[in-house]
Amino acid sequence: MTDALTDIFRSVRMEGSVFSRAKLAAPFGVESGDMRKGVFHAVVKGNPWARLVDGGDAIQLEPGDVVVFPFGDNHLITDAPDSSHRPITELAATSSGGMGRLVVDGEGARTSLICGHISFESGEAHPVFSMLPPMIHVRDQKGSIVSVAETLIGLIADEVDNPTPGSETVVARLTDVLIVLILRAYVGDLEPGEGGWLGALKDAGIREAIGQIHRRPDYPWTAAELARVAGLSRSAFFTRFRDSVGETPADYLTRWRIHLAARQLREEGISVAAAARLVGYQTEAAFSNAFLRVMGVRPGAYRAAA
Repeated sequence: MTDALTDIFRSVRMEGSVFSRAKLAAPFGVESGDMRKGVFHAVVKGNPWARLVDGGDAIQLEPGDVVVFPFGDNHLITDAPDSSHRPITELAATSSGGMGRLVVDGEGARTSLICGHISFESGEAHPVFSMLPPMIHVRDQKGSIVSVAETLIGLIADEVDNPTPGSETVVARLTDVLIVLILRAYVGDLEPGEGGWLGALKDAGIREAIGQIHRRPDYPWTAAELARVAGLSRSAFFTRFRDSVGETPADYLTRWRIHLAARQLREEGISVAAAARLVGYQTEAAFSNAFLRVMGVRPGAYRAAA
C-alpha cells in the first residue's frame, strides 16, 4: 500500500497554503461558502465543531486535529453544534502582511485555528480524487497521528505569527506534509470495500495490478494479463477490480495514461504526438479522443492553454 500511495503523491502535485489565522471566542459560528479550492482547518486551541452545510453529522475537534474539505464544500465551524452562524465574508479581515485574520470577540471559551487551501494539480484526470469524501477527519486513537499533527500545527502557527524571510515557503512545505499525513491516515482507517480506489489498495491482488499499470503505463495491458499479475482468474479479477475501484481496468488504465500525458503537456510542453507515444497510444487520433473523454478538451487545446 505504501508504494501505491507514493505513486499518488508523486503523480499529482499537491500544494497547500495558509490563508487565515482565526481567533474565536464563544459564541461563534462561521459559514465558509463554496470555495474553488480544497480547505483545511487545523486546531491550535479549543474544541470547535465542524460540519457540512448540506448534511452530515457535526464532529467536535480537539487541539492537533485537522479537518479537510477536499472540494471546498460549504461548511460550518462553530463553538457548539446548534450555534447560529455568519458568512466568513462578514468576519474576515486582511492584515498589513497579507495574511487573513478572522476574529470573533467574546467572553466564552477561546478557539484558535489555522485555515488554509489545498489544491491538486491535474486532479480532474486522476482516479483518486473523485473518490474522496467531502469532509475528512482522522483521529488516531493511539495518539501517534495527533502528536505529529500537533507538532506540525505548532510550527506553522509560529511561522504565521512570527514571519521571517522564507516563512511563506516553510509554511507551504509544512502544510503539504500535514495534508499527506491526514490522507495517509484516512486510507489506513478504511474498511475493505470502502473508499473506492483508495480502499482497493488494501487488496493485495488489485494493488499489484494497479502498481503494474503505474509502472508501465505504455504497455498494452489486457484484463487477462492484469488478472495474472493479481493472481486471479480473469472473471474474478474483473469483477473485484470494478467493484472495489469503481471502474473497469480499461477505464482506469485510460484515466491514468491521460493524467500522465496531461502533466507532460502542461509542465514539459511536449508535442501531442510525443505525449501519445509516451503513454502507449499507437495513433494521435486515438489519444486525442481518449483525452477528450477524460479531460473534456482536446490535447492540443489543453497544451496551448497551459
